[in-house]
Amino acid sequence: MADAVAGHLRHKTAWYRDMSGPFVCPDSKIIELGTALTAANVAELDLALVLPGGAASLDAAVDSVFADPRLRLRAVELPIAAGDEPSAAVAELASALDRTPLTGAAAFIEIPVRQLTADAARTAADHRYLAKLRTGGVTSEAFPDERTLGMALIVLAEERLAFKCTAGLHHAVRHRAGDTGLEHHGFLNVLLAVGAALAGANADAVAVELADRDADRVAAKMTQLDPDTVAAIRALFTSVGTCSTVEPITDLVTLGLISQD
Repeated sequence: MADAVAGHLRHKTAWYRDMSGPFVCPDSKIIELGTALTAANVAELDLALVLPGGAASLDAAVDSVFADPRLRLRAVELPIAAGDEPSAAVAELASALDRTPLTGAAAFIEIPVRQLTADAARTAADHRYLAKLRTGGVTSEAFPDERTLGMALIVLAEERLAFKCTAGLHHAVRHRAGDTGLEHHGFLNVLLAVGAALAGANADAVAVELADRDADRVAAKMTQLDPDTVAAIRALFTSVGTCSTVEPITDLVTLGLISQD
């Protein structure tokens, strides 16, 4: 935790600080986080609170955050209950969030990519909550293929439900990891796929954007996006949760899309 806090503080003072979001921490580590903040003499910290156990720990977790005046709650992220019908599970979780004072923090409801239906997305949107998609993990099954993810992006675009992605998106462009052999989506591919979905592309066309491994071509497409399209994409695709800030920044520098100058 001490290393994580120190790294976050470095990122928040670096030249790319505007690209670095809140500190992501599970509810089980809040006390440990407080100890690390004390040791590092940190006066305040923007926090995205993750609750892997779902709504059962929501009240206690939020209370523990509010009990530490240094923590500024910016987001709450929690999954729907496993095994339930997706729309009903989203409705149940949304009701729990409705009863919880979040003081303006965003709430992300994690819906498995393969279970993201229009009804589930619409239910989240009706409560003004956002979606969270898990795009990777430690097994091949944790990575949705490009068509499955593409169909989920089309649903989100049609319902205009803003979302974030988490897991497996450390790099800008789709690739096969050398150490695990697992297929990783690229966050720039997702951006372009969202743009295609917003333009009304079908599942095949959206999947093509997600499957593109040509880094130069992907980067060129990014530079060709007009400001209105960029704004529309970013209004829908809000952020990426990653355990590395350096890797995505390095990719963007290498591709010539950002620079320190």
